[in-house]
Amino acid sequence: MKEELRDILLMGLGAMSLTSEKAKEIKEDLIQKGEEAYKNGIILNEELKYNLKEKIFSNEDSKTELTEEEVINYFQTLSEEEKKSFLQKLTEEKEETKK
Repeated sequence: MKEELRDILLMGLGAMSLTSEKAKEIKEDLIQKGEEAYKNGIILNEELKYNLKEKIFSNEDSKTELTEEEVINYFQTLSEEEKKSFLQKLTEEKEETKK
Protein backbone atom coordinates (compact mmCIF):
# COMPACT_ATOMS: atom_id res chain seq x y z
CA MET A 1 0.00 0.00 0.00
CA LYS A 2 2.78 2.43 0.96
CA GLU A 3 4.66 1.52 -2.19
CA GLU A 4 1.59 2.20 -4.37
CA LEU A 5 0.98 5.56 -2.69
CA ARG A 6 4.64 6.46 -3.13
CA ASP A 7 4.43 5.51 -6.84
CA ILE A 8 1.30 7.65 -7.30
CA LEU A 9 3.02 10.65 -5.69
CA LEU A 10 6.12 10.18 -7.81
CA MET A 11 3.99 9.89 -10.96
CA GLY A 12 2.26 13.14 -10.05
CA LEU A 13 5.58 14.89 -9.53
CA GLY A 14 6.89 13.47 -12.80
CA ALA A 15 3.79 14.67 -14.65
CA MET A 16 4.19 18.18 -13.20
CA SER A 17 7.86 18.23 -14.16
CA LEU A 18 7.17 17.01 -17.68
CA THR A 19 4.35 19.53 -18.12
CA SER A 20 6.63 22.36 -17.00
CA GLU A 21 9.37 21.29 -19.42
CA LYS A 22 6.95 20.99 -22.34
CA ALA A 23 5.39 24.38 -21.52
CA LYS A 24 8.86 25.99 -21.62
CA GLU A 25 9.62 24.34 -24.97
CA ILE A 26 6.30 25.50 -26.44
CA LYS A 27 6.83 29.02 -25.09
CA GLU A 28 10.31 29.25 -26.63
CA ASP A 29 9.01 27.89 -29.93
CA LEU A 30 6.15 30.40 -30.03
CA ILE A 31 8.48 33.29 -29.20
CA GLN A 32 10.86 32.24 -31.98
CA LYS A 33 8.04 31.95 -34.53
CA GLY A 34 6.66 35.32 -33.43
CA GLU A 35 10.06 36.98 -33.88
CA GLU A 36 10.42 35.42 -37.34
CA ALA A 37 6.95 36.61 -38.34
CA TYR A 38 7.74 40.11 -37.06
CA LYS A 39 11.01 40.26 -39.00
CA ASN A 40 9.29 38.98 -42.16
CA GLY A 41 6.60 41.61 -41.69
CA ILE A 42 9.22 44.36 -41.52
CA ILE A 43 10.88 43.07 -44.68
CA LEU A 44 7.57 42.81 -46.53
CA ASN A 45 6.62 46.32 -45.39
CA GLU A 46 9.90 47.73 -46.72
CA GLU A 47 9.39 45.90 -50.01
CA LEU A 48 5.89 47.34 -50.30
CA LYS A 49 7.21 50.86 -49.66
CA TYR A 50 9.91 50.39 -52.27
CA ASN A 51 7.51 48.97 -54.84
CA LEU A 52 5.04 51.79 -54.32
CA LYS A 53 7.77 54.43 -54.56
CA GLU A 54 9.00 52.83 -57.79
CA LYS A 55 5.48 52.78 -59.17
CA ILE A 56 4.91 56.42 -58.25
CA PHE A 57 8.20 57.52 -59.82
CA SER A 58 7.58 55.47 -62.95
CA ASN A 59 4.08 56.95 -63.16
CA GLU A 60 5.54 60.47 -63.10
CA ASP A 61 7.15 59.75 -66.44
CA SER A 62 4.21 57.99 -68.03
CA LYS A 63 1.56 60.20 -66.40
CA THR A 64 -0.44 57.09 -65.50
CA GLU A 65 -2.70 57.82 -62.58
CA LEU A 66 -2.60 55.79 -59.39
CA THR A 67 -5.75 54.57 -57.81
CA GLU A 68 -6.91 56.25 -54.62
CA GLU A 69 -6.25 53.02 -52.72
CA GLU A 70 -2.64 52.87 -53.96
CA VAL A 71 -2.01 56.44 -52.85
CA ILE A 72 -3.57 55.80 -49.44
CA ASN A 73 -1.55 52.60 -48.96
CA TYR A 74 1.64 54.39 -49.92
CA PHE A 75 0.89 57.32 -47.64
CA GLN A 76 0.32 55.00 -44.67
CA THR A 77 3.78 53.49 -45.09
CA LEU A 78 5.54 56.84 -44.82
CA SER A 79 7.19 58.21 -41.70
CA GLU A 80 5.85 61.44 -40.24
CA GLU A 81 8.66 63.41 -41.88
CA GLU A 82 7.98 61.83 -45.26
CA LYS A 83 4.25 62.55 -44.89
CA LYS A 84 4.95 66.24 -44.22
CA SER A 85 7.24 66.43 -47.25
CA PHE A 86 4.68 64.62 -49.41
CA LEU A 87 1.89 66.98 -48.35
CA GLN A 88 4.12 70.01 -48.90
CA LYS A 89 4.89 68.89 -52.46
CA LEU A 90 1.20 68.35 -53.16
CA THR A 91 0.40 71.83 -51.85
CA GLU A 92 3.15 73.38 -53.99
CA GLU A 93 1.95 71.51 -57.07
CA LYS A 94 -1.61 72.61 -56.43
CA GLU A 95 -0.50 76.25 -56.15
CA GLU A 96 1.53 75.97 -59.37
CA THR A 97 -1.45 74.64 -61.28
CA LYS A 98 -3.56 77.59 -60.06
CA LYS A 99 -1.11 80.06 -61.66
